[in-house]
Amino acid sequence: MTLKLTSFVIFFWCFQLISAVYHRHSNKPLMLLVSFDGFRWDYLHMHNLSNFNYLKASGSHAEYIYNSFSTVTFPNHWTLVTGLYEESHGIMQNFMYDPNLNEKFSYVSSESQTYKWFGQNNITEPIWTTNQRAGNGRRSAAEWVGAGITFANEEIINIPYNKSKPYKDLIDEFMSFYIDDIDPINFAALYFDEPDHTGHLFGPYSAEMTEKLHYINEILGYLIEQLKRYDLFDNLNLIVTSDHGMDTISNKTAIFLDSYIDTNLFDAYGSRACYSLFVKNGSDIEYVYKTLKNVKNIDVYKKQEIPENLHYKNNARIGDLIVVTHIGHAVYVNNQTVNWTVNNGDHGYYNNESSMYPIFIAHGPSFKENYTIKSFNNVDIYPLMCFILGIQPAVNNGSLQNVLDMIVLNDEDIPLTANSLIISSLPVVFLAPLVCLIYFITRKNLSFKKRRLVKNKSMLSSSKNNLETAIFLGDDHQDEHCPVLTR
Repeated sequence: MTLKLTSFVIFFWCFQLISAVYHRHSNKPLMLLVSFDGFRWDYLHMHNLSNFNYLKASGSHAEYIYNSFSTVTFPNHWTLVTGLYEESHGIMQNFMYDPNLNEKFSYVSSESQTYKWFGQNNITEPIWTTNQRAGNGRRSAAEWVGAGITFANEEIINIPYNKSKPYKDLIDEFMSFYIDDIDPINFAALYFDEPDHTGHLFGPYSAEMTEKLHYINEILGYLIEQLKRYDLFDNLNLIVTSDHGMDTISNKTAIFLDSYIDTNLFDAYGSRACYSLFVKNGSDIEYVYKTLKNVKNIDVYKKQEIPENLHYKNNARIGDLIVVTHIGHAVYVNNQTVNWTVNNGDHGYYNNESSMYPIFIAHGPSFKENYTIKSFNNVDIYPLMCFILGIQPAVNNGSLQNVLDMIVLNDEDIPLTANSLIISSLPVVFLAPLVCLIYFITRKNLSFKKRRLVKNKSMLSSSKNNLETAIFLGDDHQDEHCPVLTR
């Protein structure tokens, strides 16, 4: 084997090794992400929900996971599919204001479902886009927050939210996407708006909630049944989670801010559990702050004082002040008549309140059976899904290391952790200089032989020309640099 061929073989082997570090699992792993809005973690302890218990026993689960602050639907659903904290992706509340755009966001407005709101930082990338960008026939579908917005010019199958569509019909629709003969999907995100709605109306401990949870259990059973019907249950990785929990509120815990301060001094955006206040006159910030600090059962922070662990400070969409309500209380900006017969539950409180914790259950070929993993953050779900799908994640705040214990690792699987990446790269670190050296010696040796050949020929014809000439043959004037390894 010539030196040139040897250097090529070593170079090719190094390139394959680098590729192996970043590509895992099968060509197109199947995944389904499901969210039951407002499914509090301990509903599984309060009620006998057989299909949830079956999924836990046959897969992996956490007793609960930590969601992101504020514990609200749109922000946390966007966190689940991007792996970004709310201050990073910019969806701070269901209702918010952007001073740079000078526009207001409302989760119920179609005009707010645009890239300028969901792609604020230009690095946000939802999992369905990450999946399709990986190519090789990958296809995504979603009925989810932000699914109707195009990222990186990747058009996915978007199913608009329709509160009137029966859950079973929605499941049937997504099953058809997986088994499509022409262009089947390999990833889907599926959202159900219960038991959140029932929790707001009647509270987490009501008879109505009990009834709704048993209905949700039936829906999960139907999903499992359909997955088995199409031979997907043991071949698809299913994640069942939620965005937040629910706690009880009542007329006894209501707080009306206009009883303490002139609310015309500021504009408030958010929910009964958390508001962002934009004070109209900068000179009034201190007054508003000190006045509201005296109100019981709320916490008030200046923007620069917001605790770092909330990851809720570094964004223009956060006001001069934020008001965080204590668990079980409900803040209204202005006094109003509230129908407390249908306002008995809420969320949005601190994410370290146990009643705000969501569920997490996973099943499929990539997950261990009957395994309980330590609680983790919901930003970790995005890198987890990317790992299972075998795709390179976009920028995110999550950690694969936090969720790796529940994964079944085959012999060919190499976890993407700092240590493993360093260890896996050591052969490349040592061999790359060798490749360069062999390449350099080969080129120099070849050039020397050619120069000597030309010199000898020149000497034989010295009667015609006494000038020794060195000619580089076949180099095409290329620079003698080491080959560049790229991933």
